[in-house]
Amino acid sequence: MAASSFNVMLHHLSPDAKSVGMNYAHEQLQGVTTAQLRALLNGLSDAAARFTIYEPAAPEIRIKTERSAFVVRTRHRRLCLVGWEGKLRGEEHDVGFILSTVTGTAEPAKLEVDAAGRGSTSPIPAGTTDSTPPFSTDSGAPFVPGKARANEGLIPKWAKIAGLAVLIVGFNVVTVWQVFFQEPRIPMPKTATIPDFETGALLAKAAGEYETGGAEGDRRLIIEPGGNLRLAKYGPERAVLQETTRTAKGGMVNNRQVLVTSDPAVVDIKDANTVIYFGTTYKRRVR
Repeated sequence: MAASSFNVMLHHLSPDAKSVGMNYAHEQLQGVTTAQLRALLNGLSDAAARFTIYEPAAPEIRIKTERSAFVVRTRHRRLCLVGWEGKLRGEEHDVGFILSTVTGTAEPAKLEVDAAGRGSTSPIPAGTTDSTPPFSTDSGAPFVPGKARANEGLIPKWAKIAGLAVLIVGFNVVTVWQVFFQEPRIPMPKTATIPDFETGALLAKAAGEYETGGAEGDRRLIIEPGGNLRLAKYGPERAVLQETTRTAKGGMVNNRQVLVTSDPAVVDIKDANTVIYFGTTYKRRVR
């Protein structure tokens, strides 16, 4: 039966899944109905269609039912149900398929049957043949029709079903562990904290507007003295697109003062006019 409600975790997504940004922390939603889950998936699908190669966020919707756990990510501006790519043979993971898989309706069952049908093309083990053994005319051994197929199907149907069930349970156990228990990898060096007054002095020194350039597709970074960071992309004629806001505080990396953001990530202050964020160099804008 289909689950009546789900536990959902949103990663790098607003509570309605319509906005993407690294400033959005994990959002845990309890008792999500099927209609609400469909709305969240539609929101992520619409957001994925607007993605650019400059978007650093990695949005996910993690869904936990009574028996299984699922992860929905984005790939090539479309939704991707993690773990089911090969069984779909390249087809698109649309909202309808994801819902039918999560709720346990007809589509997953069809995939399991297809998977079972793609096994060995011959039911006879290696080293045997599809005929009766040779017999002598004087042996008196009668020929029994159908005996030639007596060794066929040595693996009973129940054993095949049991093996398939073990594989499905194992896959779900691994998925649950990865989604809910494995620590996320943080792509940043180990940092040490600094006193608040040093943070204030560092923010005052670094405050200003930086950019990678002024052309369409370039990035803009504004560091405010109060600790907010505003990141955006330029459209035509420096139009500001996809602006996101993060917070920052001072820290130490290899005996150097840096800004540690809420991503978490590090803003490396190279000099009075240059900062590096996510490996991208920004230059202070001079008006």
